[in-house]
Amino acid sequence: MTAISLPSAEEQLSFLDHVQRLFEEGEFVATYKFALLLAITELAVERGTDSSDALELPLDAIADKFLELYWPQVMPYKGGVESGILVQSTGKQAAVVTLLQGIRNKFGTLPKARASKDWRSAVGRTVSLLQVMPLWRLQILRRQKVEFLYEAGPNASIRLLPGVMYNLRRFSGLLQQLVRAAWAGHIRENPKNTPIIGEASDLEQVLFGSDRSSLLAARPVLREIQSDTCFYCQGALRNTGEVDHFIPWARYPRDLGQNFVLAHKSCNGDKRDLLAAVPHLANWRDRNVKNSAVLKNELGDHFVCDETTMLRVAQWSYSQAYATGAQSWFAPKQVIPLTPEFRDILS
Repeated sequence: MTAISLPSAEEQLSFLDHVQRLFEEGEFVATYKFALLLAITELAVERGTDSSDALELPLDAIADKFLELYWPQVMPYKGGVESGILVQSTGKQAAVVTLLQGIRNKFGTLPKARASKDWRSAVGRTVSLLQVMPLWRLQILRRQKVEFLYEAGPNASIRLLPGVMYNLRRFSGLLQQLVRAAWAGHIRENPKNTPIIGEASDLEQVLFGSDRSSLLAARPVLREIQSDTCFYCQGALRNTGEVDHFIPWARYPRDLGQNFVLAHKSCNGDKRDLLAAVPHLANWRDRNVKNSAVLKNELGDHFVCDETTMLRVAQWSYSQAYATGAQSWFAPKQVIPLTPEFRDILS
C-alpha cells in the first residue's frame, strides 16, 4: 500500500502563520473575505481528502456556499433601538445581501430557494462578484500578494495549493472560530449597525448559530422514525425531546436533514460538542440508509438534504477525531475512546 503524503509539521505551522498574517495584515472593508475563507474551508471538508494533494474547486460551488453562508444574515435583527438588516460593508450594503433579500422574501426556505432559477442566477452573479473582488484580494497582505491558499485554475475554478486542502480540513474548527469572531467584530464595529446591535451579546450566535426555532419542523418526522424514543438512550420521549446535530454543529455548522436526531434534553446537553461513540454511529448510519426517502421527502422543504455530503462530513469528522485521540460520547457522564470501527461503518 502506498503511503499517503501529508504536510510536514513545519508546513502546517507555516500555513497557520500565514492565516495569522491574513487576519493581521489583510484589509477587510466588507465581510466577503471572511465568507470566502469559510467557503473554501467547508468545501475542502466536503470534497477533499486527508492528503497533501491539490484540490480544484469550481467557482460555482464556491458561489453556492458563499450564498449559503449569507442566507441567515439577511433576516432583520434587533438588539438595539432599531430593527434592520445588518450592513456587511463599510460602504453601501454588500451586493450579495441585497441579492439574497429578494430571494429569501420570495421562497422563504433555503431548499426551496436553491431549487429555483433565481438561485442559479444568483450563483452566476456571485461568481462574477468573486472574480472581481475577494478571490484576488484575499491573499493580498499589506499590499503584497502572498499566494499561500490557491491559484487560479482552468475552467472557472481555483486550485488549492498542495497541502492546503489537508490543512483546511485539519484546522477547520480553529478557522471557523477565528473567522466567525472576526466577521462578527467587523459587523459590530461598523457604525451603521450600532442602532441595530446596541449592547446585544448574542451577535455571533445570531449570525452563525443554528436557528433552534426552525429545527422544530424536524421533530415530528424524527419522532415517527424513532418511535418516540431518544436516539441515544432509547428511553421514551413522550412527545418531548430536542433536535440534536449528530455531527456536532461546532464541527460542521450546517443544518443537513440527515444529521438530525431527536434526543432527551439530558442526553443532548451532555453530549454537546462531542462525537457520538461508535455504537451510536452505527445506528445513525443504519437509520439514514433505511429512512433515506422519508428524510428527503419530509424534511426537504425545510432543510438541505444531501446524503453524499453528510457521509463525507462524517468520515472527515471521525477520522480527524481518531487521529488526535479524541474521546467519544456514549451516555451521560460517560465518554469512551473512539475506536477504528468507524471506518467500516462509514465506508
